[in-house]
Amino acid sequence: MTSSTFVFGALGTEDGLLDSVTSVCIGTGRFLRAMLVPALTEVGGEVILAQTRGTSFPQYMASRAPARSYEVDTVLQDGTVMITEVPVAACGTLGKTESRTAFMALPKKLPKLRYIGLGLTEAGIEHNGRSILDLAEFLYSCFEIDDYRRPVLSVLNTDNMPFNGDAVRGHVCSCDFTQNASEAEKFEAWLAKRVCFHNTMVDRITSHREGCPDVPRAEPLPSKALVIEDLQSVLPWKWSSVPGVKVRAQPGQLVQDITLKLRIANGIHTAMVYAMALVGLFKTDSCVSHRHVLPYLEQLFERDIVHCCSELKMPRLSVTPVFSEWMARLQHKHFGLECFFVCQNATQKMGIRLMPSVLATLAAGEVPSDFVVFALAVILRFLTPVGDQPRLGESPPVFVGRLDDFEEQAETEQDDFSYVPGLHVRPSAGSYEFRDGDGIVPLLLRPLGRPSGCSVTAATSIAGEVLSRLDGFDFRSSSAHAVVVERVGVMLKKMLDGEASLDVLADLNPKQPLVLDERHLEEAVKQEVEAAEAIDVHTHLFPASHGETLMEYGIDAMLTYHYLVSEYLAKSSESPQDFFRYSRSRQAEHVWEGLFVKASPLSEPCRGVLTTLMALGLKEELARRDLAAIRQWYKGQDAEMFNEKMMRLARLRYVVTSHDPFDEAQLDSCLKPPQSIPRYRSALALDQLIEGNWPAVCAALKATGKPATLRAVKALVLECVMVMKPGFVTASTSEGFSYSNITEGRKVPDEYWDHNLSDTFMDLKPTAEQVLDNVVLPICEEYSLPLSLRMGTRRAVQPALKLAGDGVGTANLQSLGSLCEKNQQIKFMFTVLSRNDQHEAAVLASKFRNLHVWGSWWYCNYTSVVSEVTSLRLEMLGTNFTFQTSSARVHDQLIYKWIHARSTLEKILLGKYRELASTGWAVSRGDIRRDVQSLLGGAFEEFLAKKL
Repeated sequence: MTSSTFVFGALGTEDGLLDSVTSVCIGTGRFLRAMLVPALTEVGGEVILAQTRGTSFPQYMASRAPARSYEVDTVLQDGTVMITEVPVAACGTLGKTESRTAFMALPKKLPKLRYIGLGLTEAGIEHNGRSILDLAEFLYSCFEIDDYRRPVLSVLNTDNMPFNGDAVRGHVCSCDFTQNASEAEKFEAWLAKRVCFHNTMVDRITSHREGCPDVPRAEPLPSKALVIEDLQSVLPWKWSSVPGVKVRAQPGQLVQDITLKLRIANGIHTAMVYAMALVGLFKTDSCVSHRHVLPYLEQLFERDIVHCCSELKMPRLSVTPVFSEWMARLQHKHFGLECFFVCQNATQKMGIRLMPSVLATLAAGEVPSDFVVFALAVILRFLTPVGDQPRLGESPPVFVGRLDDFEEQAETEQDDFSYVPGLHVRPSAGSYEFRDGDGIVPLLLRPLGRPSGCSVTAATSIAGEVLSRLDGFDFRSSSAHAVVVERVGVMLKKMLDGEASLDVLADLNPKQPLVLDERHLEEAVKQEVEAAEAIDVHTHLFPASHGETLMEYGIDAMLTYHYLVSEYLAKSSESPQDFFRYSRSRQAEHVWEGLFVKASPLSEPCRGVLTTLMALGLKEELARRDLAAIRQWYKGQDAEMFNEKMMRLARLRYVVTSHDPFDEAQLDSCLKPPQSIPRYRSALALDQLIEGNWPAVCAALKATGKPATLRAVKALVLECVMVMKPGFVTASTSEGFSYSNITEGRKVPDEYWDHNLSDTFMDLKPTAEQVLDNVVLPICEEYSLPLSLRMGTRRAVQPALKLAGDGVGTANLQSLGSLCEKNQQIKFMFTVLSRNDQHEAAVLASKFRNLHVWGSWWYCNYTSVVSEVTSLRLEMLGTNFTFQTSSARVHDQLIYKWIHARSTLEKILLGKYRELASTGWAVSRGDIRRDVQSLLGGAFEEFLAKKL
């Protein structure tokens, strides 16, 4: 028990580790470790974790020594598991005297302590609760050493009890420890002045890794996984950049977040689970497989739930993202919840989550839709006891309900199971057991479940009695409420007569189009573009597993990117030779001074740096133009966590990284790639081979022990394909690239396959056409790999600028047409570098089914050009192209390139939909979502899957 792992000793060997601690957490629950601790780490500083009673977490940490981190599994939508390691400075248990004493002595060892995290459930937030007493004593230790030069302490809880911070503060102040403290009065005054108990809301589904309960298993991070109320503005600005965290600084904002969660996320969950449970769709993710469930939820939101906007005085643009995100979360095939588990406390949920939408719809002067009537009716159907009731004598009573006949609905034959202790679902008998509060509502409904007990009149009367028990509803005093009851009664009668609940829903035609008014187009387009996850089909980004040389991120990497270097040197009196003699950090300083301090950063690359830094929460540092402070922030970023942070801020499903085996720095990772990392996919880049850079090609062959021959080139390319398993092959082509319809002379003679390519006296090196026909295209055909061409580069316009010295050439698109025509069994993707080639490129893309155009590449990736090119392509191709890629080499660039790209796409699509609406064409939200998903990667994946 004396191990440092159990008694809050520093887990690492770094000097001054405890001096870097900014956060202490009381509790080691899964949500706290999956969300709060990573967030505390991202804002800077180390974290200490205290298990409240047991020792399982310290034991787990001891088993991981010498590592001082724990793992978190994030299950992505495709089932890929992303494992994150979260650092811990120290840990221990409060369940042992020695360890608890050590914990209470921590404040004097933690000069930078700023945050106290709590993993208390609602049951633990009680007068003199053990964790409340622990917290009070720990705060007293902080009080004893506070010299008022430290920042205000923030207490952050991870439970959904409303106003949990206020409740924790009240219990800390009133608990026996505080009241009996030697300086109780001063302590309470200090609590009021120096401790902020934040109210919070949390929302992320978590469980644990199979076979290892110590490792949290979580869904992808929702946008509001943790909402913190900060009315005193004590939290630093950096919190605003933490993915999944929202800070609310104005009164009433957190209440709105809680209400939206109840009315939208929880409301649609409640609306679907009872019908699904009754027909044997026992997991929530089964909604994906049923043709009516998701359209039903869309109808429910647009026709009824959306009326909360007026009630809450919120614009639809703030409300609809909650719905869209929850719909995506519902469809996570690897994170479904048990429907019957969610079905518990049905009457209470109906009153809190659904009835307010009915009342808001009526208050808006509208008629509640058939879909919300169905939602109420199916809950009453679920709550109606049927048949013998042997457990009514229990407290609270347990009822037996009847399942629908679901042989056609269920995906597989279902075994009997228990969804909570003591409550069973028995598909074999067609029944289920349930509780509901005090049991009054099922008892009221019981007559309807008896043989011949259900008529429309009886169903309407009893439904009225039940619904009138909910706040704000009274069918006797309101004629509008009475009409709702009559409609509920009719549907309830159908279901109790044996019609399956989802068959009743199907009769309502939930798949009918949800046509948008023109006044709602802007909100719908903006929301759908912002919500959709994109695929970035062309990048040069490598995960941290590939090493520091390849994994580029940070302010210096952004400032020395070739766009900014060429812009700086074009206006500077400094020569390229002098500039490149400097270290990267000094180069960055020159660019910062020249483009950001002594000039307004108006160019797109400069604006991109600003957008990125703002998104990362560096508003104050940016306002001061404080490069040193920005660098200091980056020093605290872990490379692996930073990778994922960029993906989340850019809202990307995945990026495709170009791997070039003829680049000395990348060759090893092409032949021996590190373990595959979620969100990173590979393309095999053959730029130098197609462009004829034979010295680089021969160097790669030599490094692998192969002879400098064309045969060895093909062998190396094939080896990379077999090892890397790329999604496609990619290459840039120079402006002199040509591929003609005439095939004569392109076949390499047998004797040339073994000629020495490094021989400087060999005048006839293979042409690009020969390399394509004899090496690249046969491999593409054999392994069904598309070839993606980036066309029109003009290399080394200004050689002194190195990578920044390339310019714009013309793409020979007639050659691309010849490629597509002569190789109709191979798929081709392409983009062009010159704005002047874009019209011809769009025309060409409309002529070949084996051709797909993507993105605005390199010098076309500027807002004005992107807007022009995208409008042209929409007019000529519809949505059959990939809107944009980043071509990023620095991870940070993902943020600004996709923020700017989405903003551009919103404006273009809004104009196009308004043009459609002006013709009388009805546009639905589903149409917009489909189109946006196609443009942001769907068309790319459809092209890859297409059979030629």
